Amino acid sequence: FLFFHHVPFSNYRSKSYQYWRLFTDKYWKILLILSLIWCYYAWVSVRWAGWYGTEMKPRCRVPEPELEDMRLIGRQTKDILDRHNLTHVLGFGSLWGALRIGDILPWDMDIDILVILDRNTDIYGVIDMLVKEMKEKGMDVHYRDWVGIIQGYSPVYKSQLDLSFWCDYYGTGTMHRCSGKEAWVFSIQHRMKMIFPARLVKTPLPTLNFINQTWTVPREGLELQKLHYPSDWWQRRVRA
Repeated sequence: FLFFHHVPFSNYRSKSYQYWRLFTDKYWKILLILSLIWCYYAWVSVRWAGWYGTEMKPRCRVPEPELEDMRLIGRQTKDILDRHNLTHVLGFGSLWGALRIGDILPWDMDIDILVILDRNTDIYGVIDMLVKEMKEKGMDVHYRDWVGIIQGYSPVYKSQLDLSFWCDYYGTGTMHRCSGKEAWVFSIQHRMKMIFPARLVKTPLPTLNFINQTWTVPREGLELQKLHYPSDWWQRRVRA
């Protein structure tokens, strides 16, 4: 400070000083732009709906033929998962259905199944196998690489079933979605609303009746729903 205090003012206008001012001006502008980009990314990531909080206008009641079609592809998919000894549990709206009425909720538009994999599993090999065998059952099947889920549709009414894939990706006792790009791009939202403790899907798993079959469900009752529906899980009453 003392050194610069005794330097003539004209020396501050030297080329080196001008270059330094130019560099620092650009540096702060770049830093400001990057900060704004980060804030926007964080805002979008937190607001990104994923499964929970999606702005949808579901029908008050799905017609029974469509529900029956949904039950059919649910049973067919469960048979495939069981045959290959793939651990799976009901999730999201389908878990509410199993907890409340033992069936698909009358207004639910799909069946949600969480496939639990070891982190060393060839995930995309499993996905390819499931897509192939679901197609052999007559379903219209697509793997959605962005969200990392398999979507199967019944041939008649296009009733929908979603398979998502989860593993303890980092070996820390926390389950993450282990396929697709969405969970990485919107990692803040994923960590806030999607991840859950691995203990909830540790085998052996409890079972509930669902679509006239015995399905495995997460441990500890409503604990998974409390994490996936943090703002209103207590309003969704479960049958006694």
